[in-house]
Amino acid sequence: MRQKTLLSLLPFMLMIQPFSMLLAESNNEIKLDITEIIFEEIEPGIEPFKSRLLLGEFFLRLDDDDDQGDFLLFDRKTHEVHSFNHEEKSHLIMKPLTAKAMDFKVDFKVEQNKLQGAPKVNGTSAVQHLFYADGQLCKKSINVPDFLPEVTLTLIDYEQAIVQQNNQTLSRIPNNVRSSCYMANNYLHASDYLKVGFPLFVSDDQGRQKKLLGFRQLKKHHSIMLQPEGYSVYYPNSANLKN
Repeated sequence: MRQKTLLSLLPFMLMIQPFSMLLAESNNEIKLDITEIIFEEIEPGIEPFKSRLLLGEFFLRLDDDDDQGDFLLFDRKTHEVHSFNHEEKSHLIMKPLTAKAMDFKVDFKVEQNKLQGAPKVNGTSAVQHLFYADGQLCKKSINVPDFLPEVTLTLIDYEQAIVQQNNQTLSRIPNNVRSSCYMANNYLHASDYLKVGFPLFVSDDQGRQKKLLGFRQLKKHHSIMLQPEGYSVYYPNSANLKN
């Protein structure tokens, strides 16, 4: 009787096995909807290089336009920053920190200028912004309001998370380095250039520049947003983590 039952189920079992294998294969081919943004960056003393942002539903990935290279993941929900180094097989986790009050103050002003003859992006004209701290020109940007708003808001969150991390080590920065522009660009007003719209171009008083090369919507394999396994995990500033 048992043998007959097994024989009667055999065709059904043969149907299930290929389906389960197909399901496993489909899981391995999961594609994510991604916004890809490519910049060219210029820093004094080195050759220009590309940087890339990949925005997905849950994470923002920052890398050097290389799927296999080192990268950062910013968790859009928890605001954790994860840094991965493949050569060292290290995974640095920067958790949200309790904000620290800063004694340093600057007289911060923003000047806005319309760009004559500037082409429209997504139907909106680009606007130039000049950022001053204590009368010194610290940063310039060309922005498009309401362009790529989800990317812009996520970048603001990321910048603020990095500022929280940097605040913990500010005491190690020599006083002669803490100029008005240094404090405005890296601490007090680090994300202000994003609050006026998506940046097509940014430059600062140190000669650094970043310009948009292109953007597109695409699908990428879900592994692009996965954390590598088996890496050594580190937690900086663990004494100041939020509860």
